[in-house]
Formats: sequence, structure tokens, C-alpha cells
Amino acid sequence: MKPENLLLAHKPRSSHDVEVKIIDFGLSKLVSEHLPVASSFLGTRGYLAPEMLQRKRYTKSVDAWALGVIVFVLLCGCLPFDDDCQSIPSPDLRRKFTLRFPRWAKDLSPSARDLLNKLLDIRSETRYTAEQALSHPWVAGKTARRDSLLQSPGHIRPSPGGRGGSTQATRDHVSRMVANRAMANAQLNASMANKDGTNSRVRKISI
Repeated sequence: MKPENLLLAHKPRSSHDVEVKIIDFGLSKLVSEHLPVASSFLGTRGYLAPEMLQRKRYTKSVDAWALGVIVFVLLCGCLPFDDDCQSIPSPDLRRKFTLRFPRWAKDLSPSARDLLNKLLDIRSETRYTAEQALSHPWVAGKTARRDSLLQSPGHIRPSPGGRGGSTQATRDHVSRMVANRAMANAQLNASMANKDGTNSRVRKISI
């Protein structure tokens, strides 16, 4: 899975909810209780679980990893790991897949970070399942208001019966994240230009 495979479908106008629909099953692999593992190397760079990059047999837990990458992208605006799709030896696995959060996501709540760490667990046997992810307090909206999306109100499910503050809080967070990322990129570009001694102006950042 990847963000490009997700569509949002609005429910009737009387509801403020949307449905998430998954599309493009061209590279999907069917697994079942009788055939719980697969070995084909298919997928998109940046969303492949570690066991796939090690060319090991894998289970449906690779989808939980891809979900973790998607959630990270939605919350932080970038991929969590620099994935070149190359085979990775076991000794290098933890170093490559140590989860680090960008500085523009510094306000991300502990609960959201906890969910991401459990979805992006390099050990497939202890990685969160879909059922565990759905029951996680951050997803279920059971966290304290100060420990939801940010250190301020807002979690994944809007408050019942209205547009509520959580949706607006999410939008505000995304706006701040984009602004912080643009500032960080501008500072990096300025620093690189000054080191080169060729151009001290900051290039326009497209986001």
C-alpha cells in the first residue's frame, strides 16, 4: 500500500465521515490460512518491509508496515526511511530502520509516536496487526485530549455529531508541519549555498 492507492469517499451529506477505499491491486498477493506466507519481491520503494528487503518469506504483516509508513507520511510529510530497495544484511537492519522523527514534527504526541513505533517494528512477529492498530488509543480516540494528534486537541476520529474541534486541529497541525518543513528546507538550502560560496540566496521551496 501507499498513499496513491487510497481514495476518500464522502458519505451522505448528513454525515461528516468519509470512507477510505483501497485501489490498484495489480501487484497484490493473496494470502490465507492455508498459504500464510509469500516470497515474491513486489512493491513500491519506501514502503517495503525489512523482511522483504532481506528477500525473506513474509506474511500479511508487511501491510502493517506499509500502513505505518503511510501514517508517518501523513503526520510528518516525508518517508520515515531512506529506502533504496537494495538487499539489507541483518547486522545493518536496525541501523537502517531506526525510527527518527523530523524536527518539524516535534509536536507529535507520544500516543501517535507509540502507534508508529509499533507499526514500524522491524520484527515482523511483534509488529502490530491491523486489529491491534484499530484498537490503539490514538486511533480509537481514547487518548486524553492533550495526548492525541498533537499536544493539543485532535485525534483521528472527529467528535460525534458535528465537525468538532479535532478536524480543525488536524488541519492546523498539517499547516504548521508544512510551514516548519519549508523553513527547515530553506535553512538547509541557505547553509549549503553559503558553504559553496556561490549563491547566498535561498531557493524557493516547492511543497
